[in-house]
Amino acid sequence: MGGSQSKDLQTPQVMPSVEATSSATILQQAEQQEAEKAPESKCPMHKSDGSYSFDWRQMFKAAEAHGPSGRKPLSKEQQDAAKKPKSNDAAGGCPVVHDTNQKQDESSGCPVHPKYNVYSQPIDKTNQMPKGVKTQLPTAMQREELSTSRVSSTIPKGGGDDGSTRETWTYPSPQQFYNALARKGKLGDDTAEEDMESVVALHNNMNEKTWAQVVEWEKQTYGPNKPKLLKFAGRPTDLSPKAMVKHYLLNHPLPFDRHDWTVLRDNGETVRYVIDYYYDETRGQNMENEKLPELHDRDASPTLLIDVRPALDGPEQLLARAVKMPYKIWSAETTFTPMPLKGTAQMSTQVEESKNVWKMIQDSVKESPVDESQSLENMVMSESDAKKIAINFSNALKSCRSVQKKVDSCQTEDECMKASMDLTMCLGPKFCPVQHASLVKTLKGDDELKIEAALTTLSECVAFQGAKRHIAQQQHPSIFK
Repeated sequence: MGGSQSKDLQTPQVMPSVEATSSATILQQAEQQEAEKAPESKCPMHKSDGSYSFDWRQMFKAAEAHGPSGRKPLSKEQQDAAKKPKSNDAAGGCPVVHDTNQKQDESSGCPVHPKYNVYSQPIDKTNQMPKGVKTQLPTAMQREELSTSRVSSTIPKGGGDDGSTRETWTYPSPQQFYNALARKGKLGDDTAEEDMESVVALHNNMNEKTWAQVVEWEKQTYGPNKPKLLKFAGRPTDLSPKAMVKHYLLNHPLPFDRHDWTVLRDNGETVRYVIDYYYDETRGQNMENEKLPELHDRDASPTLLIDVRPALDGPEQLLARAVKMPYKIWSAETTFTPMPLKGTAQMSTQVEESKNVWKMIQDSVKESPVDESQSLENMVMSESDAKKIAINFSNALKSCRSVQKKVDSCQTEDECMKASMDLTMCLGPKFCPVQHASLVKTLKGDDELKIEAALTTLSECVAFQGAKRHIAQQQHPSIFK
């Protein structure tokens, strides 16, 4: 490819993307504004007399405020309303006494228990999806097509608008899970797109196991109840008090993840549960060709251990953990088996490895996500890869020569914009087949925002390939002479 094709190196112009601003973004901006208004905080360990002390109760701090008994308090009127039979009126079974004279916004839902997705973000109740058009679209640098199919769980969802117990959580599709990792900057070199189906299957199975233990705790320590999962928060960098005791006093490996689940009871009370997830590699030594875990297979993935218990947010939870559940286990009234405080001899050999994993998790949270421009700046291209890029671009530009001429000869902004989009659509199937197929599929619908997002993703992908060619030419100029 000679110097006469210098214009071929130009990146096609990209139409500005139009994305719906998510509720999570709005909430985050509001929190940031409130933080800017607040006065500068002082060290919580610094006392007024100049000395220092630490309030150990902070280790037990809940993810959200709870009452003195460890439950989120409701007024008597709210509790009475919550205990009434469910109905399909304007109140929607919400444990708040609505003003019947005030017109309700059909899209508002219950103001006390809104719906959340699996990432604890508010969702659009009309389609059970996060507010945004890219959640099921491939990313610009994705190479393999991922499934967008979602699996319904057996976990009842709290915050429903009609009070129905039939509504359950829906797990993310492999594409949504991959997009979440990409959004958080967690796509490392060892993250294979073809592994997403296995990762999601494991994720779903673990959640079902966790919920089964939560339900058993509620049954044995609270009484007749049909609990629902209101929301949950991942807290991988926060070591729970129990995990701290197990590790520092009993030489137990550190957990690789932690969740806080907020459970909604029949009467509108909410209770927080803490879940620590551990890994024991010795439990998988005799396993061969492990298949994808079924959703309700309680024996799947024996290497992953779950420690579920109610958070010590009040005396009720302390009584449940110290007296009620131990008695139920002793009297054989439950099959629940708590995870031992002290690990096995085999697990003690994995303490150092768990420390390394814990450090990696801490470091990954501190690091800001690397954007595409930074990854391109640090890209080192091998000679063989540069040759492949040169050949692919040469063949692609030959087949799109007539469209490229329109880009070279366009005069007005509208002409250049249209010509650039035509070139993107021509190069798309050759450089970005996954993104192009997604756009074609989206064009069959009537969602303009989604179509715009798919078109923008394809443009970004083609532009990224053009940038890679530019880097290859800089690092291996002899190949492009």
